[in-house]
Amino acid sequence: MLALMLPFGLAFGGLAVIGAVAGIVAAVLWRRQAGPRQTGTAKESGTALPPAIASLADDLAEAVTRNEFFLVHQPKMRARSGEVQAVETLIRWRHPTRGLIGPNDFIALAEERGEMRRITEWVILQAIVEQASLAACGHNVTFNVNISARVLPDRDFAEWALATVSAASGPIGFEITETAMIADPEGALRNLHLFADAGIKIAIDDYGAGLSSLAYLKQLPAHELKIDRMFISGLSSSHRDPLLVRSTIDLAHALDMEVTAEGVDSPAALALLKVMGCDVIQGFLIAMPMALGDLRSFLDAREDATPEASLGFNWLGRAGRPA
Repeated sequence: MLALMLPFGLAFGGLAVIGAVAGIVAAVLWRRQAGPRQTGTAKESGTALPPAIASLADDLAEAVTRNEFFLVHQPKMRARSGEVQAVETLIRWRHPTRGLIGPNDFIALAEERGEMRRITEWVILQAIVEQASLAACGHNVTFNVNISARVLPDRDFAEWALATVSAASGPIGFEITETAMIADPEGALRNLHLFADAGIKIAIDDYGAGLSSLAYLKQLPAHELKIDRMFISGLSSSHRDPLLVRSTIDLAHALDMEVTAEGVDSPAALALLKVMGCDVIQGFLIAMPMALGDLRSFLDAREDATPEASLGFNWLGRAGRPA
């Protein structure tokens, strides 16, 4: 999910998450010092966490029950028509003392402590609630939820997800990283086919940032390929990135998949992607991740605008960030 990004809280100018960022660095060092990871979580294996990380991990275990998580949604725009038919739904953590904590600062810890299934289930349930609320306002949008590699092969989770998503008011899609197949390829592929057979659209996220294995790509029942932002950021300045992006778009289309470009932040990149035949655009040029109320306002503002005019909607400025 990687190109270097500011954590959510810092991106909004807040300082509350600096301690969390430092904690993640400590967690990485701890994992390196602890040696190769064994089966099960650190809690299960008895490996001691540094006190600061252990405190955050303990808080994470209670975050769901304390209602500290919330969702933000980043619109995905059709490159040719300018329509927004889908969003990527992302989780954030509003810690009572540390402030806003982004997923880069707690997802790895959640995976380490065996909390990812519970968190993912909360995200899916909340996404269904918010999707229904948006539909009641006249906006029928697909919500795409990220599925962790730790959760993907779990058969019990797959059965729960199938039953839960079937009750949603609109389409729910799942996004997986290309590396999600590594740990348990047989279980992951089995569940992906279960999802696809049930009509859940599968997107391969951050394509190009991992192994980019064509062997896996041809097996996955995916309908969407998302090109990682590290290739999109160099479109107008690199000689190689445009070649890689264009060849990836052609490959995906040959495999009957749509292509989404992530991290589109400039009109020049958008123009090039349109020429290359990219299907969907996602990035700060269109909109940043936003809460449900802001998403409704964003969609309302685009209804009467032409695609060209809607691109000029200064959502970055509205959010307090430079456009």
